[in-house]
Amino acid sequence: MLKAYKTEINPTEQQIFIIRKTMGTGRYVYNLFLSINRWRYECGYCYLNAYAFSKWLNNTYLKENTKEMWIKSVHAKSVKQSIINADQAMKKFFKHQAGFPKYKSRKKDWGSFYFFKNGSKQFIDCERHRIKIPTLGWIRIKEKGYFPTDNKLNVIKNGTISEKAGRYYLSILVEQSENNKNKITVKNQLVLI
Repeated sequence: MLKAYKTEINPTEQQIFIIRKTMGTGRYVYNLFLSINRWRYECGYCYLNAYAFSKWLNNTYLKENTKEMWIKSVHAKSVKQSIINADQAMKKFFKHQAGFPKYKSRKKDWGSFYFFKNGSKQFIDCERHRIKIPTLGWIRIKEKGYFPTDNKLNVIKNGTISEKAGRYYLSILVEQSENNKNKITVKNQLVLI
């Protein structure tokens, strides 16, 4: 069973710098994806999906534009997720479910910082008052005891850090085992819900 949690976090100044840098890079790559595919459409070329764009970005674009190697300085999974989000927005446009995706603005939209669990053996550690996020390390949680902390019964699959009005929020997706059902005692009897 998958369950989502969201709460406010209290990152350090260095962590805020990394979060904002990752968000800015994700926003830049998202806008680049839209620009390249718009140009390709106007010139009569076929659409570059997320996989093909990621391959082109790493193997061709960054080699030809060495000034933009700063894209590689952030977590690769965050950049890949921005490409996937842009691809999904374009596919909704092609299916006439939405208009052409809007470019992300530096003034309005900081974007998101994505992180994932890498492989079956890696765990994203979580304690009562803090969580360990790849590339950021331990971050303090403002609401203590809100996230499940038992790695055997609850596995944090992925998460997102977002910023709103100078405050930072963490959303995580947790896979909970069937053995971790809520237990209630009613008149000296144990009832599983």
